[in-house]
Amino acid sequence: MSTRDQLFSSRPPQTQVLLHSALRYAQIASMIIPPVYLVRTLVLRRRPFSIRSFMHTSIIGTGLGAGVGVGLGYGESAVRERLIRIKSDTSQTRSNDYSLISATLSAMLIPAVFLRRAPLPSLVMGGASIGLGVGVWAHLAERVGKGQKVQVGDITGDVPGVGDVAKKA
Repeated sequence: MSTRDQLFSSRPPQTQVLLHSALRYAQIASMIIPPVYLVRTLVLRRRPFSIRSFMHTSIIGTGLGAGVGVGLGYGESAVRERLIRIKSDTSQTRSNDYSLISATLSAMLIPAVFLRRAPLPSLVMGGASIGLGVGVWAHLAERVGKGQKVQVGDITGDVPGVGDVAKKA
């Protein structure tokens, strides 16, 4: 049984969809924001790089992504149908598992490496938010390594808004 099924299945269907939507949008934000921050500070030299601001940017971006996910998931009308699709998508379940495991490991590793460079709560939460994206990237890399095709739907999953656009295309 996957981690997501254990975490979400005890909740009412609408709450399950909200939690899933928040997790997917947090994953998408954490896949995009840390690399953009690194490019902005290290390549374009717009701001000086610091671990503290890197962690804060990751936390804020992931939190905003989760908030957007909750907002879009709240307006979901066909909750039961979407919930059945979410539970039957094994690739998405595997991506969520990778993401949650990576977030847990990063929340422990980043503070161990950068303890003196930023406050501990920032390092733990920033590490977890970066780990969400790293887990999804690892899942996508595994799929590419096995010779499977990676599509937009593999990244966005079955979430309101982005997932619907990918299915119509």
